[in-house]
Amino acid sequence: MDLVEIEINICLDTLSINNRNVITGEIYFSYNDHYFPEKGWDDFIVVILTWWHKAMINLISSRQNGIVQEFEFMDGPLLVKGIKLSDDIVELQFIKEKKDSEHIFFTCQTSIKKFKKTLLNSTKQLLKDIKKRNWQSDDIEELEKMWNILKK
Repeated sequence: MDLVEIEINICLDTLSINNRNVITGEIYFSYNDHYFPEKGWDDFIVVILTWWHKAMINLISSRQNGIVQEFEFMDGPLLVKGIKLSDDIVELQFIKEKKDSEHIFFTCQTSIKKFKKTLLNSTKQLLKDIKKRNWQSDDIEELEKMWNILKK
């Protein structure tokens, strides 16, 4: 299987914050003509990016091939399952969980280093915009903390 360049798409124009300081916005994965969960997906962007940073940190820090980390979405039973195949290769399965099974929409393999770089760049873009808007919350602080750990 050829390696693909995975993208984490965010749209800063869609960001909004509620009275509990929870930020939502457009976020989805893409490669070639594949989108997951779908183009324009709106979710709790700061919270899920924090989860994804933790999953990426666990994926990178594990020396064990075959380890599985989940890059979850909050809205819906949707996730991307990352299976570490080698030091720099991860298989990504784009999944909708059902009651007793999983539906895999598509699978690809990508470089862990490039996937990490994409995650860091998307998050950097988001954090920069949030700072410009002068938004503050515990969720934002946690994402900044995870971003700083991952970029080392």
